[in-house]
Amino acid sequence: MRYQKLSPRQNLAMTWWNRPGFEVYDGIICDGSIRSGKTVAMTVGFIMWAMCRFQGQNFALCGKTIESLRRNVVLNLRDWVPPELTIVERRSENKLIISDGLGRENTYFLFGGRDESSYMLIQGITLAGALLDEVVLMPRSFVEQALARCSIKGSKIWFNCNPEG
Repeated sequence: MRYQKLSPRQNLAMTWWNRPGFEVYDGIICDGSIRSGKTVAMTVGFIMWAMCRFQGQNFALCGKTIESLRRNVVLNLRDWVPPELTIVERRSENKLIISDGLGRENTYFLFGGRDESSYMLIQGITLAGALLDEVVLMPRSFVEQALARCSIKGSKIWFNCNPEG
């Protein structure tokens, strides 16, 4: 895969959380055509935000299925984030542990929002943030449950979708 320089909109999607005037917002929604760089910009932004703002917290990475999330996000994550970050995947537990080498570490649980019963998978966890990749493919009950789980002070929600949805 060949990466190009980020556009101004991709850069904003990645760094909005750290820009003056945006600190009051609890989330971001990005839509755009397929292959427009939404997933890369938002995933890197989400990880960088979480690693800069939190220590020892839980986050959710959500896709239509865990396998599609692995294919679209997790598989490429090491190429996208700065090399200072160490990513350990515990596949059997559906989670990533990301650390910065300076003592900061957070856990990122992988969730699939496949059908109406999927909301039960995310119940019971307290989150500091969630990234929902291709959110319009997920049932409303799952999305609402993900939002409800983000109860840590300073938590933020990141949504991306294609405009056709």
